[in-house]
Amino acid sequence: MITVRKKGKDIFSGYLGRNGLNLWFALFFLVLGISIGAFTEKMMEISQKSELLTFVNTYFNVMHLDSLPKSEIFLKSLINNFKLLLIIFLSGSAVIGFPVAIGALTFRGITIGFAAAFFMEEMKVKGLLLAIFSLLPQNIIFLPAYVIATAVSIGFSWSILFKKGHGQNKGYMQFFLPYVSIFTVISGVFIIGCIIESYICPILIKMIVAI
Repeated sequence: MITVRKKGKDIFSGYLGRNGLNLWFALFFLVLGISIGAFTEKMMEISQKSELLTFVNTYFNVMHLDSLPKSEIFLKSLINNFKLLLIIFLSGSAVIGFPVAIGALTFRGITIGFAAAFFMEEMKVKGLLLAIFSLLPQNIIFLPAYVIATAVSIGFSWSILFKKGHGQNKGYMQFFLPYVSIFTVISGVFIIGCIIESYICPILIKMIVAI
């Protein structure tokens, strides 16, 4: 058991070590996405913001009344996040599809940037608290996991392309099995994030809405 754990740890640390530059590359696109999301919110018309604010207030009121079961929130969070993770995984597996992984990470950043900017601009102090307590807790887990997943996806693609470029067609599985192992670990981390989003964040949101 100890040997298996050590081997798994070595695979994970080795993959991250080989993808150091890709981690910074992925982080850049995440920050870019957040910036685009915040800028997009600033460019919205007042009427559009008013309609969206009405929807947001309705949503938080529904949550405040406990109309949404925690299990339903968990399931939706699980589906939404694993869809994006699957896209990143398949993009790397397709070798030349890694730009899609970068696009998926950027999209995630856009949604977070937009939501945070909207809360803070339209709801002032309460919006700042909502941005912190409705977005931050789960994304402390999700965002590093997304960045690592994207970096590994890029690294896997480049590893295969590099081997083919040097006339080496063997060894796909040699890279693929550790690749799957890394995404299996990341999937476990995602479940933790989904639990936080569905069972902890609603409690925090209800506390703020009640203010």
